[in-house]
Amino acid sequence: MTKLILKYWIIDLLAGFVLYVAYIITIMNSSASGNGLEAAILYFADIVLNIGFSLLYLAAAVICSFTVLLNFIREIRNSSFFSCLSFSGAPVLLIGLFIASLSMDGYHYSENVMTKLWIFALLYPCITTILYVRFRKQYRNSIAFPVMRVS
Repeated sequence: MTKLILKYWIIDLLAGFVLYVAYIITIMNSSASGNGLEAAILYFADIVLNIGFSLLYLAAAVICSFTVLLNFIREIRNSSFFSCLSFSGAPVLLIGLFIASLSMDGYHYSENVMTKLWIFALLYPCITTILYVRFRKQYRNSIAFPVMRVS
């Protein structure tokens, strides 16, 4: 059981990191919208702002991935509701709070930054929900057909 939980925790961590890298690639593909020193300074400030948002996103994804380890507790692992919360509840809550706080202050930021952030923030809980469904399927199979060990 430990291998199964650790496998899904590592997959969750990798999913968060892949989304972080994809977000970085997405924001780096933008270009300056003008010529001159002022356009270059604004472009650099936009890149720094986007990298700051992406680091906050990565930190939230890493924190959320640690909740998968709550499945080591037998009561949580046996309850499909609490197991679902350990996979998808924390990402929905933390990323939702993160996006809500940015939306309240969002008038300071460009619409392009917020749209990209929304897309990547919604992808992570979707991925964790898919991971939860796969975990429950493998967990049910491991309970129904336990592996017999020969000493």
